[in-house]
Amino acid sequence: MNFSNNMTKIYNIIKSKLLFLSIFILLGVGGVTLYTMFVVTPIYSVSSTLILKIMNSEKNDSQVMEAINLFQRQAKTYLEIAALSPVKEATDKALELSSEEASKIKSIKLTNDSGSQLMTLMIKSSDRELANQYIKEYVKQYKQFTTEKFGRDDLSIVTEAQGSSKPVYPILWKNMLISLIAFSFIAFNIIFIRYVLSDSIDSSDELEELTGVPTLGMIPVIEKKGRR
Repeated sequence: MNFSNNMTKIYNIIKSKLLFLSIFILLGVGGVTLYTMFVVTPIYSVSSTLILKIMNSEKNDSQVMEAINLFQRQAKTYLEIAALSPVKEATDKALELSSEEASKIKSIKLTNDSGSQLMTLMIKSSDRELANQYIKEYVKQYKQFTTEKFGRDDLSIVTEAQGSSKPVYPILWKNMLISLIAFSFIAFNIIFIRYVLSDSIDSSDELEELTGVPTLGMIPVIEKKGRR
């Protein structure tokens, strides 16, 4: 069987199985969509921007640059402090959160771009209102903790809590697109394995093509009836 015939066979098989393909893909995408909308817990993100201050603005240029370099070298320490449990524990206590409410806070992350005095605190939670309250209190406790440890208040708030009303996870259209690609791939593979790679002969035309001998006749299938 040459390449052209193979492609024709594959095309005809796919064409004859369009109903199966459509139902299989629609059910798969529909299932993922429903799961995303009604089962997966949405996660919201809130962020706040802080800046490492230069305490004495009357210093000369060289001293100012030295101070900036010092703060940049200390950035790693500030990032590590933000992840310490005492800051989180103090925040939970100040907000009087139960263990169930505290578990809604999924992640706390402080980031700093290299060479910048700005730091971004990001909190992700399954409760949007709690995330807004939590980040404000967390910044307060974080500033208090660093002030006690370093003996000075080097942090200022640049932007208060900012977040979107829409969850950052899951993203419905992404899940639908991924499921469409995945279930299409699975459906086409099922058809390819079941029908294209099959050695069975489904018609007299296929038999004639394989053997090169014309079909002289066909034997009908007669169902055997039971005796009354």
